Parts: sequence; C-alpha cells; structure tokens
Amino acid sequence: MEAQDGGRLRHAAQAGGRVLISGASFAGLATAYWMKTLGYDVTVVEIAAGLRKGGTPVDIRGETIGVVRRMGLLDAIRRKALPPRRTEFKNADDITQARIPARPAVLDSPDEEYEIDRDDLLDIMFGAVCADVDILFGTSVLRLQETSDGVSAWFSDGARQDFTLVFGCDGTRSSTRRLVFGNDEDVMHFMGLYSFLKVVDRRLIESNVTQIFSVPGKTVMLNGYDDKTDIAFGFRSDREIPYEHRDIEQQKQLIRDQFEGLGWRIPDLLKEVDAAEDFYFDKLCQIRMPAWSRGRVALVGDAGYCPSPAAGMGGSMAIIGAAALADALERHGDDHVAAFRDYDEGLRPFVEKVQEDAMSFGLTMFAPETEAAIADRDRRLAEMSAER
Repeated sequence: MEAQDGGRLRHAAQAGGRVLISGASFAGLATAYWMKTLGYDVTVVEIAAGLRKGGTPVDIRGETIGVVRRMGLLDAIRRKALPPRRTEFKNADDITQARIPARPAVLDSPDEEYEIDRDDLLDIMFGAVCADVDILFGTSVLRLQETSDGVSAWFSDGARQDFTLVFGCDGTRSSTRRLVFGNDEDVMHFMGLYSFLKVVDRRLIESNVTQIFSVPGKTVMLNGYDDKTDIAFGFRSDREIPYEHRDIEQQKQLIRDQFEGLGWRIPDLLKEVDAAEDFYFDKLCQIRMPAWSRGRVALVGDAGYCPSPAAGMGGSMAIIGAAALADALERHGDDHVAAFRDYDEGLRPFVEKVQEDAMSFGLTMFAPETEAAIADRDRRLAEMSAER
C-alpha cells in the first residue's frame, strides 16, 4: 500500500476536539478518515445494523484517483477492480445498434479509472478507519443543539454527547439536513425520472458487458460482472408519482405498468421484478442547496449535493467532498466558519458542473425521450467508438 500523504494533514492539525459523523457509507467513512488524520476524536453513527452492502459498482476516476492515492487506498482498489466492460445498445430484436468498447486502465495516466464492487470499496474504506474511530451501528441522531462552543447531540439509544463539529454524511434523504436546515422538499429537485434497481447473484448476460435497451422515455439496463447482474429499469415522468415507500408490491406494479408489452428481454426481466424482495425504487433527484453548512454542522456527499445516479459520480463525489472539507479545515485551523466557507466556495463549481452534466448528458444518454433522440444517441456513440 502507498505511503499516506495524509501525514501532511496529521502534523498540521491544530484544532483537535470531537467530531460526530452521521452515516457510515462512502461520505461518512472518507470524512472519518480525514478528520482522524487532522487529529480529531471521531465518532460515527449509522442507523443500519452494519455497513449498507449491495448496489451497483462504483467508478473511481478523475479527481477521485488522486484522493484515494492520498488516502493510501489506491493499491487496494486496483487489486479489487472489476475487469473493464463493453457497452452494447440493443433494439427490440436484440440487435446491437451501437457499442462502446471496454477501456483497460492505464496506470498513472490522466485516463486512469477503475470500477469496483460497492461492497469491496466499503470494506476497504471501513478497514482504513475502524481501528481509529468509534463506529456505532444501529444508532441515529434524534436532535442537535448548537452551544457557544460546540454541538450537543441526542441519540436513539438515549445517550447525549457534546462535539466540536458535526458532519451529515447520511445520503440524499439526510436526517442531519432535516434537523439543521428544515424542509427537505425545498432542496430536492426532481429530474423527471424514476428508477428500479435489483442485483441478482447470477449471470443473466455475459460477464463484463453492459446492455441497454431504450424506447422513448424508457430504458432497461443489464450490467454483467463477476457472477452478478444488475437489473435497472428507468422511466420518465413529467410529474412526481405518489406511492407508498414501504409498499413494494405497489412499486413493482409501477414498473409493470410502464414496461409490459415491450420487446427485447423485458418479459423475462419483469419476472425478476415480480420475484424481487430486496430492491431500490425511487425518483431521481439532485440536492441543490445555497449553503452546505450552518453553524458547526456541515454536509458531505449526497446529503449536501447529490448529483443523482445519472451522473455516475455519487461515490466519487462523496470521496472528493470529504477531502475538500479536510483541506479547508487544515487551511483554517480552528476557524470552522472560514473553513466551511472555503469548502463551499472551492468545491461548488465542480459540483455544479457534475450536476449540470447529469441533466444535459446523463439523462439524454440513459433515457432519450423520442425515437429521434435514441437514433441520435446511438449514432453519436457509434462515432465515438470508431474514434477510439
């Protein structure tokens, strides 16, 4: 494993104190790593009974490569990286209309990138912090109250503790954000798309292949890797659809209503939907906030600036954001007001570009709205593939 450049931060730490982090996914674990490196006493609380396993693989590319190198995790990520996948765009007769070839990683180059199983990345990041921070599973924050020199936190187990700073790293539906900033609906921006995701532990297609089938406003995607297959359905809607979040049969019916009668492999895939007991279904949205901090509380990752799955940057954004926060705190020592302002001003242009790309490019690529848009997408991708 590489030498950890975090030593620079470790020796620069001045503030010390206690830090509370809500959420133990990528944002929470990355923030825990950097806060411990800065010299803070770190407590992480996670409402789930353990790490939240499952879900699609995570892309590590661009700025994220440099961050995980600084954290000393790049070698471990390289060892666990999935083989590159080619992408095939299918029509109803299973004919490939366009293809993007697999791109092997080029070490130590500007184009170096990896895809890693979400569970493997969680294990790597958890291993980097679990011996040095307190992680309390099955625990959530019920109340936060700022004092003259810190924040008091009340927990679901009845305990109360005081902290110097608090970081909300608890995802798109962040409870920290609700406790500190209030009404969630003001910052959740619906992107006009609903998605269903199920990971099955067997091969439905060849490994190291992604297949995508689209009709106007609707897309189905299969990702084959290891001995798993991701099944994703997505459909556009010009309005938000009311449904009961705990009613899985109602959510399955929404998918059936949208996709029954279509070709390709959809009849068989709808059988997988019918059999699914554990899956993800939700609207795609972005979190857009005028500020990511209030007082001594700051948000990191999806809680503050979710770009949506259409960006393909959720895990990377969390890792980048945690490092940006740590760098700001290093520069400003115990002046958290200046540090949080620096964090916001420095990272916001990058966040806004990623969010805009998700709206203008990601949605167009994943779920074109018309037959002409589908044909244009396939033509553009074919041209891009020919140029490589």
